[in-house]
Amino acid sequence: MNPGAGDSAIDRVDALTDGYISPERAQEISKRYPAVSNVVVGWIRESAAQRNWRRVERFANLAAALKVAGLGGVVVELVDSDVEGLNYEDLIDILGEIREEAAANSMFRLAERSREHDAPAFWLCQKVILSLSELDTDEARDKLRMMTTAAWPSAVRWHAAVALGMEEQLGFDEDHMLGYS
Repeated sequence: MNPGAGDSAIDRVDALTDGYISPERAQEISKRYPAVSNVVVGWIRESAAQRNWRRVERFANLAAALKVAGLGGVVVELVDSDVEGLNYEDLIDILGEIREEAAANSMFRLAERSREHDAPAFWLCQKVILSLSELDTDEARDKLRMMTTAAWPSAVRWHAAVALGMEEQLGFDEDHMLGYS
């Protein structure tokens, strides 16, 4: 991946990552730039240091589609960083998609931090719940159980209970929660 014609490899690959990165598209990029799997995590770190959040997000999505080693650790660091302007919903999706078991605490802390400003729909909390359920670990299930307690808004508690398959045990009326009654 030698720079050419004044453009660096990072810029050339970045130009290819705009929009949705399907596994097929990621493979095409990898074929065109074979070293990308070895350098993309470093590029994510470099882009984060420059506070270039769009580039961070694009490269994280590319790395997820390529199943690049080390991606989970850098994404967990980003989730823990609590910086403004970062699309945490995509990062949380990635952590669930790659099943980064070490991410449960970070995801839960993000949900705690976002609880107040995530109302009324709690989209970020819902993403956290879905990704925690994808981890399918004892630690992730413990975090989901914590999200069913009275400390959390009803909508969050219900989504967490659904993820655990215990909404009826906790007395939730699905029709009421979905606004049908």
